[in-house]
Amino acid sequence: MQPTILLIDGMSFLFRAFYASSWTGSYRQTSSGVYTNAVYGFTKMLLDYTEALSPTHVIVGWDVASRETLVRSEWYAGYKSNRVSPPPELVPQFELVKEVTAAFSIPNVGLPGYEGDDILGTLSTRFAEEGSEVVIATGDYDSLQLVAPQVAVKILKNGGKHEHYTPESLRELRGITPEQVVDLKALQGDTSDCIPGCPGVGEKTALKLIMEFGSLENLYANLHQCTAKLREKLETHQEQVYLSRKLATIFRDLPLELALDEAQWAFDRQQVEQKFDELEFGKTMISRLAKMSRPLV
Repeated sequence: MQPTILLIDGMSFLFRAFYASSWTGSYRQTSSGVYTNAVYGFTKMLLDYTEALSPTHVIVGWDVASRETLVRSEWYAGYKSNRVSPPPELVPQFELVKEVTAAFSIPNVGLPGYEGDDILGTLSTRFAEEGSEVVIATGDYDSLQLVAPQVAVKILKNGGKHEHYTPESLRELRGITPEQVVDLKALQGDTSDCIPGCPGVGEKTALKLIMEFGSLENLYANLHQCTAKLREKLETHQEQVYLSRKLATIFRDLPLELALDEAQWAFDRQQVEQKFDELEFGKTMISRLAKMSRPLV
């Protein structure tokens, strides 16, 4: 049987779960005052995706470093410099959610200096090359560069919905290939990550250029075809544009020691129920375990 691997962007799931419930000022807590709203929402999303996709294996990738210690921050000091400290109600849940995934026997994978995207990029590339079907679940459009014949990306949307991307649907919906995702980001930049891009080149212009020239290299080899004003911008900021592409490119070759067998989607129901009881998740969540379609151990 061909493995189907679900790779989850842990931070993306956790932050989305937190803000989905906290925007009204409502924070789920245990009777002893432990905040669990993000963990509860994360767990619900985890069960939603495993029920919908019936994976044979599940892995969660995590950021494990502060912004200052990221490899990308060594390349560009301003990288993600606009990030603020997470809400105090969320901070304790970073480790608590890993206790829940560990109870499910799901590997929590991270590497100092790198981001969750890099974990997903490395594992999706490795497992696809070994013949597995891979689905990445994330809220980050940067992951569209990872789309491949055996790698699909589901972008989380509000209301439990998502956008499903394959090489074909990426071309159909966005007009680009996975390889062009980083070239697009190199030109237009990304304010959420403080990736500078080329000043004066917005999303529409960047897309037009990439669709017309195909790649960053071909664009710069044919600058004479651009207007004088645009050519001047691109020439002046060429070094910054290529730095932006480097910042936006997800690593795919990190030294991660993880065997696929370690990620088999099978768990000790009693162990999970004990964790649910500890976090006071209630009967509704526990009842979902009994309805799981995959055989459990």
